[in-house]
Amino acid sequence: MRLVHYQVIFLFLKIISGKVPDPFSWARIDKMVLNLPWLPFENETRCYDEIGCLNLTRSWYHLIHRPINVFPLPRSVINTRFILYTRAYASEGEVINAHNDTIQKSNLDVKNKIRFIIHGFIDTPLSNWVSEMKDELLKAEEQNVIVVDWAGGSLPLYTQATANTRLVGLELGYFINYLIKNHDVHPSDVHIIGHSLGAHTAGYAGSMVPGLGRITGLDPAEPYFQGMSSHVRLDPTDAKFVDVIHTDGKSIFFLAYGMSQPCGHIDFYPNNGKEQPGCDITQTPLIPLTLIREGLEEASRVLVACNHVRAIKLFINSINSKCPYIARQCTSYEEFLEGRCFACRSNSKDCALMGYHADINLGLDNEIAPANRIIDGLGTKYFTLTGKKMPFCHRLYRITVQLAKPVAAEDWVQGFLRAAIFSSTGVINIDITPVGDTKLQHGTSYSVVLSHPQDLRGNVKRVDLTWEYDMNVLEPRTICLFWCNNHVYVKSVFVDELEFPERMGKNAQYSNKLCSLSRQGYADIPNRGRAVFLNLCRDIRKSGAS
Repeated sequence: MRLVHYQVIFLFLKIISGKVPDPFSWARIDKMVLNLPWLPFENETRCYDEIGCLNLTRSWYHLIHRPINVFPLPRSVINTRFILYTRAYASEGEVINAHNDTIQKSNLDVKNKIRFIIHGFIDTPLSNWVSEMKDELLKAEEQNVIVVDWAGGSLPLYTQATANTRLVGLELGYFINYLIKNHDVHPSDVHIIGHSLGAHTAGYAGSMVPGLGRITGLDPAEPYFQGMSSHVRLDPTDAKFVDVIHTDGKSIFFLAYGMSQPCGHIDFYPNNGKEQPGCDITQTPLIPLTLIREGLEEASRVLVACNHVRAIKLFINSINSKCPYIARQCTSYEEFLEGRCFACRSNSKDCALMGYHADINLGLDNEIAPANRIIDGLGTKYFTLTGKKMPFCHRLYRITVQLAKPVAAEDWVQGFLRAAIFSSTGVINIDITPVGDTKLQHGTSYSVVLSHPQDLRGNVKRVDLTWEYDMNVLEPRTICLFWCNNHVYVKSVFVDELEFPERMGKNAQYSNKLCSLSRQGYADIPNRGRAVFLNLCRDIRKSGAS
C-alpha cells in the first residue's frame, strides 16, 4: 500500500512538472518547476525607499523547511526604531535614526563600541531580559547599547514575522552603514546580539555591512531557517566573527524552537544544546517559584520556552561573571562527557569562552586576530556544562577512576560511584555515575566530565569514593548473592580541572592523582562501602617498596 502511495505522488509530480523528478532531491524547489500557487514563477521584488529592495526567488523556498514565503508588512506597520542607551542615559533611552539630527543631538560616542540588541518572536524591547542585558553591557564597559525595536512586526503569525525580519534587517543594515559613512563609525566596532528571529535579523543586516565586527546568535530560530541556504539564515559570512549559543535544538516537532545546525564560526552547545538543567516543567516548584521571584512575564517564559530563553540568560550571566564559561571543542557531546576532549592547549582552538567574551583568544589573551584564525573554525562545535539556576557558570572536572583487576575481582560490576573531593577551598560532593547505574570493567579506566559551581583551584588533597552495587532482577547477570563478588577494586583516582592556557606558551591543566593507602596498590571497596585516596602517590610507592 505504501508503495502505491509513492507511485501516485511520483505520477502527480511528473504530470504537473512535465518531467520525472529526482526521488532523492524532491524537496528542493530549485530542482524542478512546479506550477503550484504558493511558489513564485518569476523573481518577485519589492523596494523600500532608500533602504533597499527584497526579492523572493526559488532559493527562498523548500517544500519541507520553508514552504510559504510572503513579503514583509509595510515599514510604517513594523515601525523599526533604534533606542540608544549609554551610561549617561542608562534608564531612559534616546530614539535615534538616520533621517534627522537625532544622532548629533544624542549621547552616541563613536569612539566606543556599539552593541545592538534584537529581540525575537512575540517579544518587545520592554521584556525584562532586554533591560537586564543592556544594564550588564553598560556595567561591563563604556559603550553604546542600541535596542532594535521591531515589536510592530514580531507578533503572530510566525510566517509573517519571519518575512518581517528581512525588512528589519534592511533597516538595521542601512542604519549601520549610515553611521559608518557619516559618523566615522568603524564596522569592526559594531556587535549585533540577536535572540531567536533576532539572530537571523542580525545576519540579514550583517550581510549588508562589509567588515562588520561581530554577530552573536542566541538560540537562532529553527522553523523556516534550519536546512535552508546560507543567505536565508544567519551564517559565518555575515560578520568577521559569528558566535552562536544553542540551547533548544531538540526540533520543533518536540516543541523546541532553536536550531541545532551550526551557523557560526564557533557554535556553543551547553548541555548538548537541547535540554537545559532546571527547565523540566514536570518539576512542580519550577513555575510557582519563578512567578514569586521574577514575576508573571518570566514565569510564562519558563512555561513556554525555558530552553529557548536559556541562551539569553547564559549570555547575560557571562558579561560580568568572574566564572569563565569555558567550552571544549569535541566531535560529539558523548565523547565530551567521556572525557576524550579535555584540557586547553596553548595557541590552539581547543577551548573557547562562551558568551560575551567569546572573541577572546585564550592562548594570547586578546581579541581574535587576524581574521583567518576564525575562518579556519567554521561550524566548530564546542561543548560545556552549566547549572540549573543563576549563576549558571560551573567549573568543569574530569574524574578518572583507574580500576584494578586482582584475582578475586569479577570481570565487571554494575552500580553507582559517588565522591567527596577535598581541597584547600572546601569539599564538594559529586555523583560520578550521573546517568544511573554504570558498568565498570575491572582492569580499565572509567572517565566522566562533570560540573560544579565550586572552584577547587587545582589543589585536591583527598577523595573519598563510595560504592553501591546495583542488582537488577531484570538482568540476571547482575544478580550477585553468594557465588559472586560485588566489590569494586580501584587503583587510583585522577581529578582534572579545565583551565585556561597560561601565558608564555605553558599549558594550564590542574591535574591531581590520588592513590589508596593500601600496600597492595588498590582499594577493595565493598557494596555500600567507602575508600580513601590521598594525594600522596609517590610516598605510598616508596613506603610499599621499603
